[in-house]
Amino acid sequence: MTARPAFWLWAVTCLIGVSIALRVLGPQVRAFPAGTVTGFALLSPALAVGVWMLRRLHPVRTRPLGYALIAVAWGGLAAFGLALPVNAAFQAVLGKTAGPEFNATWGAAIAAPVDEEILKLLGVAVLALIVPSAVRGPLDGFGYGALVGLGFQFSENFLYVLNTIVMTGATQDVNAAVFSFGSRVVGGAWWSHWAMTAVGGAGLGCLLGRASRVNAGLAAGGLLLAMAVHSWWDTPLLPGAALLPVKGAPILIAAVVTYRVARHWYLARFRRAALAETAGGVLVPGESHVLTYRKWRRKERWDVPPGEPRRLLARLRAAELDLLDDGLGGLERDPTAADRLRADIRDLRHHLNAAQRPRAA
Repeated sequence: MTARPAFWLWAVTCLIGVSIALRVLGPQVRAFPAGTVTGFALLSPALAVGVWMLRRLHPVRTRPLGYALIAVAWGGLAAFGLALPVNAAFQAVLGKTAGPEFNATWGAAIAAPVDEEILKLLGVAVLALIVPSAVRGPLDGFGYGALVGLGFQFSENFLYVLNTIVMTGATQDVNAAVFSFGSRVVGGAWWSHWAMTAVGGAGLGCLLGRASRVNAGLAAGGLLLAMAVHSWWDTPLLPGAALLPVKGAPILIAAVVTYRVARHWYLARFRRAALAETAGGVLVPGESHVLTYRKWRRKERWDVPPGEPRRLLARLRAAELDLLDDGLGGLERDPTAADRLRADIRDLRHHLNAAQRPRAA
């Protein structure tokens, strides 16, 4: 992973984002230590829960933690840090061309969706360049896009904690942090950046999985839809906390529908591949059902003796899942991977059967 230029692009861009964020937020962090600590203490568990949930959105296998953290770091460090000066510059142009009053009312709804959605979506592309097998279709793009958006959401919520402290007169740091957490996380997390970028990520996942004009159109459409729902959220229409569910519902609906379509596409391809490999003798009858559901794979592990047999079973299932995912697409596909995985599966199955065979006295 570290041998790839994209990894160092990711690392350097995250460092640049951190540097920018520290310059912007540093004075407030130093001025309000109690509110800073309270906000961070409240937001960190919410971030951890969000990562856990989004990693498990994949219907067959949990997304690797390392890949998830790369996505979250891009959103929370690189995209967030770069968005601060880019948004400011965009709104400065709007203020000069359309007037300060227009910018004050509509600037956020115009600038932020364009700048932030592009910056966040770049995180999915960078991850695909770091790990070509990570993004093989719309479902992967959705999942990693959601994780990038979640990282951005965490940093933006922390920014709002600091802003709320200032807006309330900087006299009740802890109370302001708690209020900001309640409004931003408890009240607004269901239709925030994770959902917006997940929609754009699903479109980009189509293109990264298999380059074609249709998939390029889906990628562009996903990005435009992500920008549209983001702009809708930032508009001054439907103001007030009571209308937040009404305003947020279209964003959540767009994310849920996109996920259901991407999930259906993935499972249909997965099951067709499993059927073909069963017909070819690589998988045994009934094995595709076990591979499709995490709960069945967990259950079968308890029926295998601990130690080497259980380790061999885990390696066998991982190789089988890799084989079924291999046909989905992705960057830098290895044409020899499928045959190599089939050979590994046969070898692992032989060793597993030998390890489970009762030894002669």
